[in-house]
Amino acid sequence: MTTNTGKLGFDGPAAWDTPGTRAAFLRWTGWRLAKAIALVALWWGALYVTILLPVAAVVPMVLVLFVVMYAAVLALGRRVGGLRIRRVLTVYPWRRQPGAVRFDKGNAAFALPDPDRPESTVSLKFNAGLFRSWSREALKDYDEELWYAGDPRFACVVAKPGLRGLACLTQPTAFDPRTDARRKGVSPEARRWARAIGARVAD
Repeated sequence: MTTNTGKLGFDGPAAWDTPGTRAAFLRWTGWRLAKAIALVALWWGALYVTILLPVAAVVPMVLVLFVVMYAAVLALGRRVGGLRIRRVLTVYPWRRQPGAVRFDKGNAAFALPDPDRPESTVSLKFNAGLFRSWSREALKDYDEELWYAGDPRFACVVAKPGLRGLACLTQPTAFDPRTDARRKGVSPEARRWARAIGARVAD
């Protein structure tokens, strides 16, 4: 496990080459795939039940079908997010940061050191997802010792100790073409690393 050892904190082997990372990614991928398949199967089952129900019961079942379909689409979308996770892990090394969780009006975020200015922190919002309520207890393991790979100004893969709970957190300016790409406060080396994961960086 590599910690912040240099000015940029990018020293050490890529996280992908660290023992346990590939197994953790396979677990993440397998779980998301199983969840997506289960939701699609549930949707077909609910559709079959809807066809058999009386007309008066169809309306509430349509709502159920919509909710299940939406959850299935989200689950499939998260599978695509695995490509970004893998890309970040193949570029950046793992680092550790205790006490990184912050709460603002009930919303969770991670405060991580700016690689170019370690005395400053950058916040990354934690997207809890639909129907999930994240409390301090749910994020306790992340807060005790957060493992992360990436640059918080662009994107980071975060995990609990033991490489559990992988998630990819991104800044809107890094990948959304509707926003202005980050320009100031980024060193040439940090720009190269960010572009290696496909992040947008202004010249």
